[in-house]
Amino acid sequence: MARFLLLLPRGVAGALALFMAAYFATDNFGGDSVLRLSNPFLIPDLLIVGLLAVAALLPSRLARPALVFSLSWSAAVWAVSLAHWMVAGEVVRGLGHLAMIMPAVIAAGLVIVAIARERPSTLIVSG
Repeated sequence: MARFLLLLPRGVAGALALFMAAYFATDNFGGDSVLRLSNPFLIPDLLIVGLLAVAALLPSRLARPALVFSLSWSAAVWAVSLAHWMVAGEVVRGLGHLAMIMPAVIAAGLVIVAIARERPSTLIVSG
């Protein structure tokens, strides 16, 4: 069961990495250019592509922490971008980010569940 719980997050990470790669390959799907150094999200977005792609392809033992980190990183970057659009008064334009944030958060949660099922004692905090 834990292997299946890891398979879905790998697929989500791969799909999100491909989406972001297409975002760069088409330069924002033909919208405003994102391939410019003045874009404050250029480096974080490029890191999303690399981190998600690598995490999706790593062996299981290494994939678990890498998936949690890369999916969390991606959700955080997209949440900041969503907040940016909201502050700019373009809420509708930013709402599309939820289609990336939610799968990333859910997939990271599934990885944590898979880890807990394999090693339940590692998540117990003793005082």
